[in-house]
Amino acid sequence: MTGPALKGLRILVVEDNFVVADALRFMLVGYGGVITAVVPSVERALAAIAADPADVAILDINLHGRSVVPFADHLIAEAVPFVFVSGYGDEDLLPEHLRAHPRFDKPVEAERLIGCLLDLARRR
Repeated sequence: MTGPALKGLRILVVEDNFVVADALRFMLVGYGGVITAVVPSVERALAAIAADPADVAILDINLHGRSVVPFADHLIAEAVPFVFVSGYGDEDLLPEHLRAHPRFDKPVEAERLIGCLLDLARRR
C-alpha cells in the first residue's frame, strides 16, 4: 500500500510522546491523511474534536499516567471510530467494553494501521 491510500481521511492523534506522535503524523500525511490535531491529553483531545471533527482517531491508552478511556467513551457516544496504539501489552488496561476495538502495540506497522483506519472509515 503506497500513495494517498487515506485520501483526505481526517484523523485525530492522541499521543503523549512527541516523537511517536510526530512519527504517526508524518506517516499518516504520507498516506494522504489529514491530521485534525495531535494532542497529549484527554482534555486537549475533547477540545480538539469539538473544534475540528475527525473521521477516525488514534488513541494512546496511557497519557502521562492517565487513561484515555473517558475520551474513548466520548468517541463512542459521538460515533467516531478509533484504534488504540499502546506501548503496553496488558489488555487489562482497558475496561471490558473497549477491548473489542482494534489495538496495536508500538511500534506499529504502517500498512496494518492504515488498513485498519480505512476499514474503520468504511464502516462509519
